[in-house]
Amino acid sequence: MVTQGGATGQTATVWRSGLAVVLLALAQVLVVFDTTAFAVGIPLIVRDWQLSFNGLTWLLSTYSVCFAALPVLAVALGKAFGQRRVLMAGLVLSIASATAPAVASDARVLLASRAAQGIAAAAITSGALALIESTHPEGPGRARALNVHFAVVACAAPAVVLPCSVLLSTTSTERALFWVQAAAGAVLLLLTPLALTESEPARASRARVGGAALAVVPLGFLAWFADWLGGRSVSSTTVIVVAVAGALVPSTLGWFGRGEGVPALLARLYRERAAFGAYTVVTLLAAGLAGVLFVLTLALQVIGGLSVIRIGWALLPAVAGVVLGCLVLPPLAARAGLGATVAGASTVAATGFVLLSVQSADLHFADALLPLLLIAFGCGVLALPTTFARPGSDALPQGLNASRQLGAGLGGSLFVGIVTVTQQRMPATTLPGLKDYRNFLVPGVRACFELGAALGLTAAVVALLTLPGRGVRGTAPDPGVSGGAPAGTTGSPGSSGP
Repeated sequence: MVTQGGATGQTATVWRSGLAVVLLALAQVLVVFDTTAFAVGIPLIVRDWQLSFNGLTWLLSTYSVCFAALPVLAVALGKAFGQRRVLMAGLVLSIASATAPAVASDARVLLASRAAQGIAAAAITSGALALIESTHPEGPGRARALNVHFAVVACAAPAVVLPCSVLLSTTSTERALFWVQAAAGAVLLLLTPLALTESEPARASRARVGGAALAVVPLGFLAWFADWLGGRSVSSTTVIVVAVAGALVPSTLGWFGRGEGVPALLARLYRERAAFGAYTVVTLLAAGLAGVLFVLTLALQVIGGLSVIRIGWALLPAVAGVVLGCLVLPPLAARAGLGATVAGASTVAATGFVLLSVQSADLHFADALLPLLLIAFGCGVLALPTTFARPGSDALPQGLNASRQLGAGLGGSLFVGIVTVTQQRMPATTLPGLKDYRNFLVPGVRACFELGAALGLTAAVVALLTLPGRGVRGTAPDPGVSGGAPAGTTGSPGSSGP
């Protein structure tokens, strides 16, 4: 028999758990709002801050590099000192870096604030997911909370374009976006201690912070290299070839790890191929989604001549595509197999990019609608962490989150780099009138869409090579078995061996 006090306590626990999920989802929306608002406000930012296109590229690349470089360090700091502290530190930095350009007029302040926002976004993103795991016991409750969180992340980018557009159209200044971001961050900062309990710091984890800090260098270099590659490439084909080859290397090498007497690295890549494959697929799709929202926003303004309000409405259907993907893909994976389902979804996303790349020079609202829906549906994979692992395996959701974070940063760098190559062929150094440059931007925009198609098709190939081919029903091995690889892989219960 449940006493009244016990029922009240259980109700309070459920209420607090739900409040935590909502608060952490809103924290993630704040991160997405920052990146989306900046993309939508590019014409005003260029005008008010008197930026050259190279200066604008620096702003975009700086954020991407910082955001992509810090997920591993942010997770390590959270484990060592408390995830809530990391989240609150990220919110404080976000507030400060939004307030600075709102009150200043120096372009150097804006550049520094973008770097700080990238760091803050990494801390908020990593801390939010870790706090979901610490506030929800292992089981269905945690799985639902993770699914809600990842779904919000996937839907937030296209969803916030419209409110950003309305705000810009009403105020005619990007500083209003900075003030809104600072105010929203302050509210979340005040609510965080009330809604969230601090995770228990692990003193043993402090020794690992130094090693995690070292990971900043290669991850930051990878994001910088992506930007450098896009910005220095003579042809976008070079960018596509290098990106595809880099994504396929781990999966391809894994097949050389079969049998006895092979190097330990190759054996591990084969044994844990499903986990590595899931990380790679998420990275590729996140890169494509982040890149297409930036490029499509720019293209609809510059090439299509749409107002910011119409761009908001044009991108809003992408939310429906993501939601449809979330509803269709899980039952499909249970019947057709995870590998085939994810490969099919990635191919659908690639088809959307292909349709965008073959559009005429005049890109209009109707031209982008169907391709955007297809891309969003395919990227619904990003909202399904428990499709790749069973509830209770907290290593894989953290890895998926870091992969999504890295992919978004890499995608931003790659796509910005390709646009930079196009800009280098322009006859002027500033952008007083964006429409004057439509003829120069069209080839670069098409190259970006071709890159997105290549990323989607590569994700499909990786999924077929690595993910389980049989139907999955949300189960996976213990985290200590085969590195937490999903069920059906070598070393997991129910696997059939090499």
